[in-house]
Amino acid sequence: MQNRMHLTPRLRTILSLVPEGARLADIGTDHALIPVALLRRGKIPFAIASDIGQGPLESAERTARQFDVLENLSLRLGAGLRTVQPEEVDTIVVAGMGGETIIEILQADSWALRRDYLLLLQAMTGQAELRQYLLSQGARVEKEIVCREGRRTYTVMAVRGGQEPIERPLAACCVSEALCRDPLAQPYLRERLAREERICAALRGAVHPKPEEYALHCGYAETLRAALAAWEEA
Repeated sequence: MQNRMHLTPRLRTILSLVPEGARLADIGTDHALIPVALLRRGKIPFAIASDIGQGPLESAERTARQFDVLENLSLRLGAGLRTVQPEEVDTIVVAGMGGETIIEILQADSWALRRDYLLLLQAMTGQAELRQYLLSQGARVEKEIVCREGRRTYTVMAVRGGQEPIERPLAACCVSEALCRDPLAQPYLRERLAREERICAALRGAVHPKPEEYALHCGYAETLRAALAAWEEA
């Protein structure tokens, strides 16, 4: 039986943000690699691994058995945070899904946006929408780390709530102040800016104009230029 676990840069980044001794819930756990790796290293004493599908939970159980941590892992079947009681956890991972889905999970169980909880969020899409929602709910991105996997680039957000809500235009939410402090921010911002400029050019030359979409992507590009300029001046 193999006793080595392969963790991608994205997963390693999430693991690095989990505090020592955290009471962890991994929502949408899939193979439970995050909680199992943490348990195996002795960084946390116990974890909840939750998923909406029976198949992923069976995979999670196999992973936990393989690495001999099953007795310290609670496997739970259900949607979002419905499987977790607020008093059971202080750190919540929601990773590998769209920003819109993460928003839906937090809307359904808004207790997770209290100051008591550290949220580690990794959105595959809809990052701007997620940042905008978090601000509107009084949550702040305290740290945002850029990580690369092959040709793809991801960001992982460490978020804590309990502050004053802020309403901010979507175009201004394509980056966070925390992201701009990351050492890999410059190449990430350059890549994002080049992408938005390509989208703007395509929309500008489209046969059927989409003025709202064009304005949004131009707004993204403007925000990214400003963030990039500020990073280079720092």
